Amino acid sequence: MARPIVYGSAMSPYVWSVRLALAEKGVAHELVSVGISEMRSEAHLARHPFGKIPAFEHDGFTLYETQAIMRYVDEAFPAAPLQPIEVQPFARMNQIMGIVDNYLTPCLLADVIFQRMVAPMIGRTTNEEAVNAALPKVRHCLGEIARLADDQPFLAGDTVTLADLMAIPQIYYFKKFPDGLAQLAELPALAAWANRMEARQSVQVTRPPGM
Repeated sequence: MARPIVYGSAMSPYVWSVRLALAEKGVAHELVSVGISEMRSEAHLARHPFGKIPAFEHDGFTLYETQAIMRYVDEAFPAAPLQPIEVQPFARMNQIMGIVDNYLTPCLLADVIFQRMVAPMIGRTTNEEAVNAALPKVRHCLGEIARLADDQPFLAGDTVTLADLMAIPQIYYFKKFPDGLAQLAELPALAAWANRMEARQSVQVTRPPGM
């Protein structure tokens, strides 16, 4: 069986989430770098018609959309499952993944992480107004995730699930900024969860270079 291939940038939180799922399942994979300038290339559009990352390939089967890839990884490979069997933890996992995708990403990834980290790397000036406008929205999202997780070891219960792997990359980056540290200080249970996640081998072996 061929190794799965992940197409994208190692620094992308969504690419990182897919790689985390593979690492948690103990599956070696190949990362094929796709930079910003390559996302609209003919070759990449053949993998992902919307010009996004990640894209995925395994044994000739191609797939895009992060949640779909992560669920495929969990169901295609043995080892500890990353989706709860019980209906309520399963629903909570899905709820938190939805919060990350629909509410956290537009404010944290697009308006804070991009402005503070990516913009300077590509020669743009950080838009502090956009950052300041986004921070209350980020606080609201993190507060709701913390409320739903309560004092459980992981976001949907006693074991790591896809929800944890979706959330940790963006929160990991957010902790690099004073704003992030300040917000997490207000949410000690979520801060403790982030520390537990960062200590996991899957995070250590997939962490983007330089981070």
